Amino acid sequence: MAQKYSVLLLATLALQARGVFSDESAEASPAEPQHSVQVPQFAPYAVPEAALWEQFVGTMEPLWKRSRASKQDQNEDRYDGEWAVEEVVELAGVAGDKALVVKSEARHHAISARLDKPIDPAQNGVVLQYEVKLQNTLNCGGAYAKLLTSPMTGEFSDSTPYTIMFGPDKCGESKLHMIYRHLNPVTGNYTEHHLQKAPVPPTDSLTHLYTLVIGTNNSFVISIDGVEKKTGSLLEDFEPPVNPAREIDDPRDSKPVDWVDDEQVPDSSATKPEDWDEDAPAMVLDEDAAKPEKWLEDEPLMVKDPAAVKPEDWDDDEDGDWAPPMVANPRCADADGCGPWKRPLKRNADYKGPWSPPLIDNPAYKGKWAPRRIANPGYFEDLAVYKLAKIDAIGFELWTMQSGITFDNIYVGDNVETAERIAKNVWKPKHDTEVALREARNPRPVEKTKSKLDGVLELFKVRVGDISASVADFYGRARHEGIVEAVRQDRSGASAVVMAVGGLVWLAWNLVALARFIVGLASPAPPAPVAATNAPNASPDATASTSARTSASYSAAVKRKTKKSS
Repeated sequence: MAQKYSVLLLATLALQARGVFSDESAEASPAEPQHSVQVPQFAPYAVPEAALWEQFVGTMEPLWKRSRASKQDQNEDRYDGEWAVEEVVELAGVAGDKALVVKSEARHHAISARLDKPIDPAQNGVVLQYEVKLQNTLNCGGAYAKLLTSPMTGEFSDSTPYTIMFGPDKCGESKLHMIYRHLNPVTGNYTEHHLQKAPVPPTDSLTHLYTLVIGTNNSFVISIDGVEKKTGSLLEDFEPPVNPAREIDDPRDSKPVDWVDDEQVPDSSATKPEDWDEDAPAMVLDEDAAKPEKWLEDEPLMVKDPAAVKPEDWDDDEDGDWAPPMVANPRCADADGCGPWKRPLKRNADYKGPWSPPLIDNPAYKGKWAPRRIANPGYFEDLAVYKLAKIDAIGFELWTMQSGITFDNIYVGDNVETAERIAKNVWKPKHDTEVALREARNPRPVEKTKSKLDGVLELFKVRVGDISASVADFYGRARHEGIVEAVRQDRSGASAVVMAVGGLVWLAWNLVALARFIVGLASPAPPAPVAATNAPNASPDATASTSARTSASYSAAVKRKTKKSS
C-alpha cells in the first residue's frame, strides 16, 4: 500500500511539475515591447570631498589592483578569478555606463583600491554606499565590500585586516553582512562582531543600492535602495558583545567532595505497608464479563469452500492431495463471534507495583553548587565603539559560482547627505529605467488561480534550488581547498550534500516502485484465491493453511503448463 501511495505521489508531482515548468518557460520568454523606453546617457557625477567616489569612467588600473596573493606554500595564484571594467549588458539602465564586473565562475576573486584620502571613523563616523547588480542569476556568491584597516600593505587577501565588512551574500540563504573589528584593549587583539538578525537582500537582476552609516553615537543604519532596513547600536546588536562581563566564574574553584546538592532523599524510616502486594498482576480476568448471546462456540472460523472444484488437470502424484481452499464461515458473519470464548482481562484494582520509600527534604542539602565569582581579568568597558580603526583602502574578496556580479558608484566618506544625493541623482534614475525595461520586456501575464498543490510545488522548487546551490558551492570549495576544509567552513553545504543524496535514494526507490507498478498492470494476474472474511478471533493457523494451499495450487498449475509446453 505504501508503494502505491508513493507511486501516485511521484506521478502527481511529475505531472504538476511539468505544468509548472512549462508555464514558467512561457512566462519567462521575452515578449515584444509594447512601448519604447528612453534610456539616459551616462554623464559623470561630481562628488567633492569624498574619501572615494568611483564611477569607473576610465580603465580598471592603476587604481584597482587585482590580488596576486599565492596559495599557502604554492606558487599558484590564490585568486584566479578575472575582473573587468565594462558596460552593463543585462537591463542597462544608463547607456555607456561602465562598472566593475566579476567575469569568472567558480573562482576566488580579490581586488582592491586605495582611497583618495584615509578616513577616521572616530572623527565623523563613516558612510559606505555602493551599487550591486546581478547580471546572471546568482545561486551562490558574495557581493560584500571590505573597508581595509590602515595601513593596508602587501597583496590583498582574506587575511588582510579590515575595519568593516558590509554587503550582500547568497549561498543557499541570502543575508546582508555587517561585521566590524574591534581592538580589545586588554589583549591587544581584534575581534569580529557580527550583526544579529541581518536583513535579506534582493536577488533579482536590477541594480540595488546598499548603504551603511555609522554615527559617532555608536548608532548604525542599514538601507537598501534608500529604505532603512535595520537600525541599532554597535554595543547591543552584535555578537559577541563588545564589552565583556565584569565578573566570571572562578576557573580554579571546584565543588567540595562533601557537598550535598540533592534536594530530596528516600525516607529511611518508612516501611512497606503490610497489605502492599508487589506480586499482584496488573491485569486480571473480568469475572463480570459474560459470553454474548450470539456467540457460536461450536462453529469454526474457517470452513472448506463448498463451491471449490478440483481442477481437471490436477495430478495427485505430482501436485499432492487436493483439498478445497478455506473460506470464512458464513454462519459467523451475523454472529458475535465463533470458536472458543475467552473471558477478557481488566485492570487489577489491587495492583500497586514495586514499593519504594517516599522522598523527604534532605536535611544535609546545601543548595545547588556554583563556582564563586571573581573579577574578570579581561574586563574593559568601551562606550565609544564607533572609534574604529582608520581606513585607507576598499576591497572585494569573494567566492562565487556565477559571473556577472557588478559593482558601481562606490562612495566612501562621512557625509550622509552626499550619499542621499547620489541615491537620488545617480541610482534612482538608473533603477527606474531598469524597472521600465523589465516591464517592457516581460509584460505581466494574466494571473491564473493557483491550487494549493501549485504553491507546495513552488516552495519545493525553491528549496531544491537552494540545496543545489549549496551543493555546488560545497563542491567548488572541496575542489579548491579540500574536503576537510570545505566541511569546516561550510557546514550547511555538507548538510545539503547529505540531503541531496537522501533525495536521490528516495527518488530511485520510487522509480523502482513505479516500474514494478506498471509491470504489474501489464502482466496477467495469477488465479486469485477466495479471500477469507475477517471474523472475530480469526485463527492465524487457519489463514496460514489457506495461503499455503493456494500457493501449492498455483505452483502445480505452473508446473503442468511447463510440462505440456515442453
